Order: sequence, then C-alpha cells, then structure tokens
Amino acid sequence: MLLSKSTPYSFIKRHLSVWLFQILTRKSFKVFLRCGDEISLGPQIDGIHEAPLTNFINKFADEGFSDFMIDIGANIGLTSCQNGNKFKKIYCFEPNPMCVNILKTNLEISLSESVSEVFDFALGEKDGDCDLFVPRLNWGGAFIRHGNDYPEEVLSKKDGYESINEENYIVNKVKVRNSVEVFKNLFASILADNLNKGIIKIDVEGYERKVLLSISKILPPDISVIVVFENWDPMFNLNEIKDSFKNRKVNFLKFERSIKGTSKSKLRKLLEYIFFGEIISLTDIKGSEVIVGEIVIRLE
Repeated sequence: MLLSKSTPYSFIKRHLSVWLFQILTRKSFKVFLRCGDEISLGPQIDGIHEAPLTNFINKFADEGFSDFMIDIGANIGLTSCQNGNKFKKIYCFEPNPMCVNILKTNLEISLSESVSEVFDFALGEKDGDCDLFVPRLNWGGAFIRHGNDYPEEVLSKKDGYESINEENYIVNKVKVRNSVEVFKNLFASILADNLNKGIIKIDVEGYERKVLLSISKILPPDISVIVVFENWDPMFNLNEIKDSFKNRKVNFLKFERSIKGTSKSKLRKLLEYIFFGEIISLTDIKGSEVIVGEIVIRLE
C-alpha cells in the first residue's frame, strides 16, 4: 500500500520553503503562536508584537510604574510575555477558552512561575455568561456582542467584514464576572503585596468604557496607574471618563501616527511611508478631542 510519493520537484520546493521560512522567522518571538492569525504575523517576522505598545509599556515601567501590570484581554499573552519581566506581578484576564491554555503556557515559557496570575473570565456589569464572538482570522479581535458600546458596524468593520455574519466567527459561551467586585479584590491583593504603581492595558473590543468606569469606582487612592487602551468608537466620551475619576489627577495622551488615521491623501500616505516610514509618538490630547486609536490615561 503506497502511503506517500515525493518527486524531485516537491523535494526541492519543500527544502527551499523551509530555508526561506527560517530566514524570514529568524527573529521570531519564542512563544506558541497560531499560524495564519493576524496577531501572529509580527511576532513571527519581526520578533515583536505591536512595537509602539511594547515600547510604551517599557518606558513607563522604567519610569517607576513597574510594580504590576494588569492585562485585560490578554489573548495568548504576547504583551504580558514581552513586557512581563519589567514587573513584579502580572495579572491577565482572558475569557476565550481557546486562548487560555496557550496564554498559561506562553507565560510559563517567558516569565518566572511566581510572577503571573490568570483569570479566565470576562469583565462585565454582573456575574453570568455571554457569547464571545471570535473572528476566525483574528483571535485578538474577539468581542462580546451583548451590551457592547460599539455599534455593530464598528464591530464588524474592525475585522474587515461588512456585517456580523456568524459564519465569520467562532462563538463560545464564556463566564462573565462583576468587574467592580473583581477589581475590589484585585486592588486589595495588590496593596497587601505593597505594590502601588502599575500599568493597565485594556483590549476588550467595545467594553473599554465599562471597564474604565468600574476601575474608577474602586481604584484606591494609594495606587497610581497608567492605563492604555484602543478605541474604535468615534463618539467615545473622554469627559465622562475624566469625571468618573473624582479627586484624581487625570492626564489624557494618545499615540499619534504620522500616516495611519490622518486625513492625508492616499498618494501622500504612500509616498511618506516609502521614503520616511511611519512615526508614532506620545502626545497630549487637546481639550475634548475625539480619538480613534490608542488612548492613555495617567492617574495619580
């Protein structure tokens, strides 16, 4: 019984493919990745996931916000694994059951055992269960549809779809926990360990506002944090967030890009990218400016 047959052409093709792949991925990030997924391309080719975010977290960790990092929407742990050695403790929240075991494995590969803790549930307004929609080609874009602050048009278009067609998603039932109670217990634990300055990364695809408002209700005065999150909603109300953090010094900043998200013509964007590349810097948000992109809140 013949099980396989190779030809000289297939032999040469395979070995050339292996050689080329090894060259392209020689800098790859040494963690488990899902081939073909959007968030896996950068770590395989460049050896880094979201360089601006990684550099941002390292910068503020070096400036003293290195006691803890809370990674809300940790996925398979790319951010926590890259930046984790800068912190005394890492707390990861990830409800996707397909990601959690990979997350735990990647953390064990990258960090010492005592540094990280994983919470395998989503953060919401009350305890319960919800459907998590996971884009088949971008597990990092998973979202809870019920009660989401983003319009369905935003939820679909951020992953390249015209509408929410369940054929484009893997739908999993996930646990949801009352975020105020969760943060109450977590911040108490952080203070008990004599930690008081840290970074919170939020990537929850439309639940950012709810998470921020929950943090504002319970953040102890003895804890100072830098919060970074991505916003896709052009109607996002920064004033609401600022008002919620009563008696705190609040500063808003943004990741400002020289090409992406600007009103420049397509031709100008192309020419600038070819000759100069894209420049990303951290700048202040002016007044009530609405930001679609990465937003930073400094709370002291």
